Order: sequence, then structure tokens, then C-alpha cells
Amino acid sequence: MTKLPEKPRKHPWVSSAIAAGELKLSVWPSPDDLKTEVKKTRFLETIAKVGNDPRVVDVKRHPHDTHGIVFVFDLKD
Repeated sequence: MTKLPEKPRKHPWVSSAIAAGELKLSVWPSPDDLKTEVKKTRFLETIAKVGNDPRVVDVKRHPHDTHGIVFVFDLKD
């Protein structure tokens, strides 16, 4: 598992969402992300990196019929 940097870093997905005027960012796994444990781990590491962005104020997990699970990040600009 990848260790998160001690200093939070800005994630490009968060930057793109804020630049588009959005204060929520939804992320879900692709079907390919769920095929192996290695890919699941990489997906969860990505979620952790997005959540480590200092502009993320909250994250919620929601079950979803199509995607299985959706992570919704609340952002501040």
C-alpha cells in the first residue's frame, strides 16, 4: 500500500472540479478496477490521495446500483 505524503498535496481531479465551479467531486471504480485485488488497492490509494487534498473538507461513501460504490468529496475553493 502506498504511504500518503505527510504534507497534503493538491490533486488534479480536485483542481479540475473547482475550476469548473463544482464543490463536489464524485469518484467510482470502473469495472476493470474491481477485477483483481491489486487494481482494487490502486483504486483505494487514488481515493486516499484525492481525500488527502487540503481542499477536501469531507468524503462520503454511497452504495450505487450500477457502480457498486461512489465516493463523494465535498470541496472548498
